[in-house]
Amino acid sequence: MRFQVQYPVCLMAAIQLSGCTIVDAKYNPRRTYQGSNGQELRPPVLANSAPGLEKPLQTLDTRKPPVEVEMFIMSKCPDARDCVRDLVLPVMAQLYDSGIINLRPTYIGKPDDSNAGMACMHGPDECLGDILELCAYELYKDSPQRWLGFINCMGQKYQNIPQDEYVSDCALEYGIDFDQLERCAASEDENRGMELLRTSARRAIDRGISTSCTVTVNGKTVCVRDSGQWKGCTGSKEDLVQEVQHAYDNE
Repeated sequence: MRFQVQYPVCLMAAIQLSGCTIVDAKYNPRRTYQGSNGQELRPPVLANSAPGLEKPLQTLDTRKPPVEVEMFIMSKCPDARDCVRDLVLPVMAQLYDSGIINLRPTYIGKPDDSNAGMACMHGPDECLGDILELCAYELYKDSPQRWLGFINCMGQKYQNIPQDEYVSDCALEYGIDFDQLERCAASEDENRGMELLRTSARRAIDRGISTSCTVTVNGKTVCVRDSGQWKGCTGSKEDLVQEVQHAYDNE
């Protein structure tokens, strides 16, 4: 199956930064994306990258609301890859079964309201990668073993985003229905995929966050991965687990 993303996508200026902090620019190419055809999904593979996430979420007797953890990322950013792989995913694997954590991804970029497009730091391919990852989240919001596994898989060789085979392999590995994923990403009905990204980018802007990867707990920035370094934190799973547990205990 072959489809085209029909939205104008703005490319960020060719300013090479060591980290993934958004800068300003304009350019409007279009991107063609080829999906798979006739591939059969196999059960999610979780053991190597997301131990524990295959467990069902348990209901707590206390009925306390879970702690809101948010990761602000870009799909083609090496800092986001490290942050998801080394920090966020291990924390989710440890805390998911407890029911005290609710994780969401937010993507950093600049909405271009003049043409309903987007500006992404690493170009139009990143915009499409962001859309695909947001679609996986929207489709499998209650199954982090799927959407977070997919995001982690995409990040491991982020240079390949959004090559058809690479995206479909990650979808296949984590039980993502690729037909649904590409329909979401390319839908012309209310520009669903692009609007997901534009809404997500506005959320990051409203919170004053422009660095990928930034992790917040109940709205408070607790850890940043920038230019290959951890800032404001040690980057250890134990520290973030403690932050989440402390926030939960004090709700």
